[in-house]
Amino acid sequence: MSVQALREQRASKVNALSAAVNDAELFASIEAEIADLDGQISRHEKAVAAVATLKAPAAPVAAPAADVRPTVPAAPKAEKGLRFGAAMRALAAAGGDRNTAVAVAERWGHSGLFAQQSGLTGGAGGFLIPEDVSGELIELLRPASVVMSFQPVIMPMDNGNLTMNRIAVGTTANYIGETQDVPATGVQFGQIKLSSKKLAALVPISNDLLQSASTQADAVVRDDLVLSLATRMDLAFIRGAGTQFTPLGMRNQLIGTAFETTNILAANNTVNLTNVTNDLGRLELALLNANIPMVRPGWIFAPRTMMYLMNLRDGNGNYAFPEMQNGQLRGKPYRTTTNVPINLGSSESEIYLADFAHVVVGEQQGIELAISTEAAYRDAGNNLQASFSRDETVVRAIAKHDFALRHLPAIAILTGVTWAP
Repeated sequence: MSVQALREQRASKVNALSAAVNDAELFASIEAEIADLDGQISRHEKAVAAVATLKAPAAPVAAPAADVRPTVPAAPKAEKGLRFGAAMRALAAAGGDRNTAVAVAERWGHSGLFAQQSGLTGGAGGFLIPEDVSGELIELLRPASVVMSFQPVIMPMDNGNLTMNRIAVGTTANYIGETQDVPATGVQFGQIKLSSKKLAALVPISNDLLQSASTQADAVVRDDLVLSLATRMDLAFIRGAGTQFTPLGMRNQLIGTAFETTNILAANNTVNLTNVTNDLGRLELALLNANIPMVRPGWIFAPRTMMYLMNLRDGNGNYAFPEMQNGQLRGKPYRTTTNVPINLGSSESEIYLADFAHVVVGEQQGIELAISTEAAYRDAGNNLQASFSRDETVVRAIAKHDFALRHLPAIAILTGVTWAP
């Protein structure tokens, strides 16, 4: 029954109720019927309202207010070592006066550049660059150096000296029976004695460049110094003679040891693909036969050798070592440096293969830097020059370190290499 029909029926009951006022029993009966109709009408109205809510579209939920704050781009990460260039430019612009240099640095936006500087001296004595500034150069020097880029083990030498064990013969293990004694075997050690050797570099820089307030000028100053130190460091670590004042390089670490005959090998005089491949394999085998785990292996050779290997083709015209385009040779990274000579004998060179996890570099106090606007220095021709009269600022860098192999057969060297493109 529809809601309308129920309402009509209720209206008729209401009219009948007024006529039954004198009959209590009939009045009560009609009143109960009206109440029942009211209940039916109410239920019908609620049901219709519920159906209507299902058909109506849901009211949209208000979205949270958008964050309209402007996006601030992340500040670009400053290049390492630029603060060093800025420090020197500030001192040059100030004519060597430290207090004026502080003001100049502040004006250029390098607040606190000299905050950690103390005990300064001026004039020919130079100005010590703050330790936090010079520390940035160490991070740049390591990848710039061929040897250091292979991540050798860095050991601190707080007092300038370090003695540590060198593995000579490895321990052995044995199967034993019931109640048998375990054979007493163990590692036999030699010793490595590192003592700091002083590497010093003088880099004269034009004051016209230093007075150019730009990051490009900072980079030029930084790169000149890093290149100077890295180049000389590689020469010592690769072929250093091991004098009182210089480290003993890789080339000479094996001389006079039992590994001189097994790990220093001569290249085949006949240069062809087969012999070249065999010679490279012989270096690898020398390390493998000594149980070197090849944790951080790497090749070092001259640029001439690299170009020959990159251009070498097989009988079908295919490149013999195509992986060299990606910095790998036979699955191991390589580096090139002119510190590997190509004029040994007549025109011979060398190739080095090492597991740099067994190469140890001892370092003392990082890099000490000083600059002067009045110092004298000798140029490449051994002529004495005065920085004051030449309007230059001289940078002096001192690094103290030493070099050793913790396990001697961790390096193999191929000599007599005449490979050339």
